[in-house]
Amino acid sequence: MDKQQNPTNPSTMLQFNQLELDNLDRVAGKIADLLPNYACLELTGEMGSGKTTLVMSLLHHLGVEQTEGSPTFSLIQPYHLPNQRMVYHIDAFRLNSEEEAYQLGFDELFQEEAFFIVEWPEIISNLLPEPRISLKIENSMDQHRNYTLEYGH
Repeated sequence: MDKQQNPTNPSTMLQFNQLELDNLDRVAGKIADLLPNYACLELTGEMGSGKTTLVMSLLHHLGVEQTEGSPTFSLIQPYHLPNQRMVYHIDAFRLNSEEEAYQLGFDELFQEEAFFIVEWPEIISNLLPEPRISLKIENSMDQHRNYTLEYGH
């Protein structure tokens, strides 16, 4: 794990390089530690990069025993944490526009005192609550992943 500070932006960037999917607990554990200070986790990466697998690991770190997998078709999967706080796992892949997200009530959902984990956040990024944690996942040639975690911006 490499930690870097960007001098022009007071955010912190952590990099986890060349991890196998079996080692996601390190990344999920770090995000779970940061969770109380943030409202949203944005996950970006190619199709098949392991975004949903990471979310399942994070939910287990947070005490969720039964997970449902990717909400690709339902768009939103709610979970109750042991402390009664809500976590919403959102897969925005099928959304066509920010306007569609408004029509579906995403703007109202994001007003809740909850934590939001959003796969494919690009189309709804203007609606997402602050502060945010950003995680970019990049595939390597040999089934390993590189994770760049940025927070505090």
